[in-house]
Amino acid sequence: MILIEFFLISVIINIIFWYREYSRNRKYPLILLFHQIENNWRPGVGWNYLSQFNRFMKYLKDNNYNVLPLSTLLDNTKRYSRKEIIITFDDGYEDVYKYVYPIMKKYDFPFAIFPIVDYFGKYNDWDFVIGEKTRHLDIEQLIELSNDEFVTIGSHTLNHLDLNRVSKQIMRSEIVNSKEKLEKILGRDVDYISYPFGIYNDTVIKITKDSGYKMALGYYARKNGGCRYTIPRTGIYLIDTMSDFKLKLNNYFIIFGWFEDLKGRTINLLSNLACNNKRKNEIY
Repeated sequence: MILIEFFLISVIINIIFWYREYSRNRKYPLILLFHQIENNWRPGVGWNYLSQFNRFMKYLKDNNYNVLPLSTLLDNTKRYSRKEIIITFDDGYEDVYKYVYPIMKKYDFPFAIFPIVDYFGKYNDWDFVIGEKTRHLDIEQLIELSNDEFVTIGSHTLNHLDLNRVSKQIMRSEIVNSKEKLEKILGRDVDYISYPFGIYNDTVIKITKDSGYKMALGYYARKNGGCRYTIPRTGIYLIDTMSDFKLKLNNYFIIFGWFEDLKGRTINLLSNLACNNKRKNEIY
């Protein structure tokens, strides 16, 4: 009897938490974060199969989710429902052009890309990779994408270094020079940046603001999560089933939301540690 009462109380508490946190309108919508979209298996989990990604997008379309452009976030007066989301891609791999772009066009979904500015047309030797390396967008592909009104281009810094572990001089170069280079390539202002590994500190935020960016995105919620320069996102990975995807979209029960959040944070942490160990000579 005590176990039944405990279970019922737990359910009620979860419902209350869900109502308070997810049923009300939010300052920021759920922002999904993808990296690589692949046809063939590769080591690691920081990517998605093309068929998997297409199923996720089809679910959004079939269930009447309103996929918003990133620029919507600049409206300080807007509040968002659970059915409004934003879709982003970090690193700027060529698969965004080859695979993602046609799918997003099919569903009329806007999306944002954050390429690593010094890696256009190069392979991802900045990352800890087992097996075949992946090619990044070249400049011609980037320009073609940027000319589509449904595509937003932002910076992901010059070299994808952990900004918390570099000197202030390098930090400034990664943030400021990536903006300037990207603007020269695109011929327009670049208003957005996503921090490598979603990591930032007070100095990073200040340099980002002073550089003229209007907004910055991280990963999972951290300190100052309500600030326009620390907007959180939710990662979607190979190990995410359709049930996981639905949980991330809805978070009906807080305990499941905590689990999905922990899973994403763990993947991001391991990626950060592996990459930093590979590039320790570049970090001061």
